[in-house]
Formats: sequence, C-alpha cells, structure tokens
Amino acid sequence: MQKFRHQTTSHVDERSSAHPRTPFSRSDFERDPGNLLHGGRWANADVRLFRHGDKDWVVKDFGPRSSIVRKTIGALFTNREVVALQRLADIPGVPADVFQVDRHAFAYRFTPGREISERHRTPLTAEFFRALEALLQNVHARGIVHLDVRNGHNVLVSDQGKPLLIDFQSNLRTQWMPRGLRRWMEEFDLAGAYKHWARADPVSLDPARAVMLERMNRWRKFWVLRGYLGIRRRK
Repeated sequence: MQKFRHQTTSHVDERSSAHPRTPFSRSDFERDPGNLLHGGRWANADVRLFRHGDKDWVVKDFGPRSSIVRKTIGALFTNREVVALQRLADIPGVPADVFQVDRHAFAYRFTPGREISERHRTPLTAEFFRALEALLQNVHARGIVHLDVRNGHNVLVSDQGKPLLIDFQSNLRTQWMPRGLRRWMEEFDLAGAYKHWARADPVSLDPARAVMLERMNRWRKFWVLRGYLGIRRRK
C-alpha cells in the first residue's frame, strides 16, 4: 500500500477474548507492533501494518490513547466497527478476516492499494466507479451505511484496479430507519462515490448521478452530525 490509510489498504467480539484461536493477541502485537500507517489524535486509533507469521494485518488500536478514551470512545468505536464488518464479511472490497484483538483494538487482513485521491498511472474510468457504486449498494443491502465515502483516504484502488472501502468507524445501521431516511443515507454514500467520479472522469458521469451529487452537495452544509457520529476528515 503504498499509502494505505489506517492507513490505505476480518471475527471475534467481546466474548471472543476467551477463545484461543485468534490469529494473534495484544502481547504478540506489542512485541513488534510493525509500521505506523496513521497516528491517531487524542480520540482516534493508531493504525499499523503488522506482520504475523506469513500474513500482513492492519491493526486499528486505541491502546495508546488515555484510559478515559480507551474505555469509552475506544471501546465503543472498536466494537461497532467490528460488528459492521462482520455483517459485511463476504463482500469483496470490504476488509476481510476481521477479529477483535481486545476491547480496544481489532485487526483485518491487509490488501495493497492506493488512495483514490492519489495520482494513478492508469486513469480511473467509469468501469471502476460503477464497481464502487455496486460495492456500496452491496453494503447498503446488509443494512449498513458508511457515511465517510467522500473522504479520499477511505476509498482505495487495489493492485488489480478494483475498489476497496475501508474505515467503517462512522457507519450506521439502517434497519430501524424509516424508508425515506434510509434512502437519504444511502444516497449520501453514493454521492461520495460520485464526487470522486466527477473529479476523475467527469465526461462519463451521467446526468442522473450528477443530479444526485449536486443535491447531496447542497445538503452537506446541514450535515451537523459529523462530529457526533465520529466522522472526521484527515488533513
């Protein structure tokens, strides 16, 4: 990855701490924590690339944060991201082999990729963005919205030219939502993909998708929930 964000670029819950067959433990990780991909601020996780045996893992860890952050925000965000990724486990393009290291950290298999915001030797085409759209629709079909697709750090291009979607910390479950709100949330995600599409290959972005993008751009100024949902933009 060249620049994987948690860079960029799968299941055990809290009960799994008693399960002996997790790929590695915190003590394994802390003996040689690997390469730092992204250092978290006071309330965000550190993200590291960790090699265990012959496999590479991304570890998202709130362990270095203060005790208060670890036991509150860290535990909450770790659990909710693991639960979401477990629901999405068999969807290609979503972090795989997720497991919870402990209350404050989880890991998933590393997949090489470059952030969509980087310059690419091969221009991104409509085919790539239709694949990204389909990936989001598969996520939505499981009752999950990502809510931070506009952030170019969260959409990767694999070495095979396929879309990868990472960092589900801001996700929401949509089953409980009224149909209209759920549809709005899903369109918010899709508009994030269309934003990248409009920048990379504007000629191929058809009018219907462009209209949705423009509509969601107008709504963004009212999107005051970002901080409460844990959505943040990296500088």
